[in-house]
Amino acid sequence: MTRTLLLLALLITLGIGSLGTAAFLLLQEEGEPIEPAAAAAAVEETAPVMQPEPTSQPTIVAKATAIASPTATELTITIHDGENNYTIISSARTVGDLLAEAGIILGESDAANPPAETPLVDGLVVQITRAIPLTIQVDGQAYAIFSSARTPAEVLANTGIALGELDTVNPAADVVLNAGDTVRVVRVREESIFFDVEVPYQTVYQPSDDLDLDTKAVISGGVPGIKRQSTRIRYEDGVEVSRVDEGEWIEQEPVNEVIGYGTRITTHVVDTPEGPREYWRVVHMRVTAYTAASSGKSPDHPSYGITASGRPAGTGIVAVDPNVIPFRSEVYVPGYGIGYAGDTGGGIKGRWIDLGYDEDELQTWNGYVDVYYLTPVPAEVNYLIPEVLP
Repeated sequence: MTRTLLLLALLITLGIGSLGTAAFLLLQEEGEPIEPAAAAAAVEETAPVMQPEPTSQPTIVAKATAIASPTATELTITIHDGENNYTIISSARTVGDLLAEAGIILGESDAANPPAETPLVDGLVVQITRAIPLTIQVDGQAYAIFSSARTPAEVLANTGIALGELDTVNPAADVVLNAGDTVRVVRVREESIFFDVEVPYQTVYQPSDDLDLDTKAVISGGVPGIKRQSTRIRYEDGVEVSRVDEGEWIEQEPVNEVIGYGTRITTHVVDTPEGPREYWRVVHMRVTAYTAASSGKSPDHPSYGITASGRPAGTGIVAVDPNVIPFRSEVYVPGYGIGYAGDTGGGIKGRWIDLGYDEDELQTWNGYVDVYYLTPVPAEVNYLIPEVLP
């Protein structure tokens, strides 16, 4: 018994097994265990008191009961807890056991990394992150929380707040948070709206020998097209913040209206002061009258009284639009007689005929009249004369 106490005192004197820094060593002499109380009393009588030197990395030795088993393995573990750093020698089995052994208490929202259930290995570093107060603003609500997460992305993940594809976070997802910070989630939604504008169809004409001259018939109806315009609208937390034109395109091509016009010419007979005459067309026209004196040229002008055909102006010569009445053809005008289309005029356009008179027999015409196109039928026929009267 005395040898044992002296050995323990010697170990303590040499700095081995200090009661404040080491586990008890349970020694046995001749099969009889030494009580820890007796060993401690002996040490107090024989060992000098030694004060540990200050250190920023204190060493905490696990309790004697934790390593009392002769088969327990002592491990060196480092713990970082804010500004406090510890190096612990322990035979605990898990991180949770080690923290409990060291008296390090975790709050409900505090976090240990690796987590409490992680088995200990020699040299393991355990990081303790203490929860800080934060505010989350999302979906029109504000939530006060404590969280050990340090970035908005981690905070939202830990609280189960999912982000949509376009949602934004302020501050940015990877910014380091401080106590009292607010994490705001902005719900972003975009939609495209469409506006349709009618595209008018065109009318096209095609000849038809099944139709009489100057008659028309719809062969196929027209269908308007559709021009579609797209606008993208952006909403943030349900409020519209912008509109952007995305362009336009023809969603449906218009279908042209097809109208057939008659090319079948049939001759008829009309009575004239000079007897029956054969005609192949009759057109309703505006009518006026003129003489050489009203042509706008002075009597001493070299071309005074000379028509476009070279014939002298006067009764029997009519001025026409050659696109409507074939030039140098004959026409019959009721109340006037037979006229020769031998003159033109700058103002005579479309369905308009200007009846020529000798200067001493001018008659005033003002209104509309039927004009008969007398045979022969010309080689070239304008089947589509204007429909609107001047």
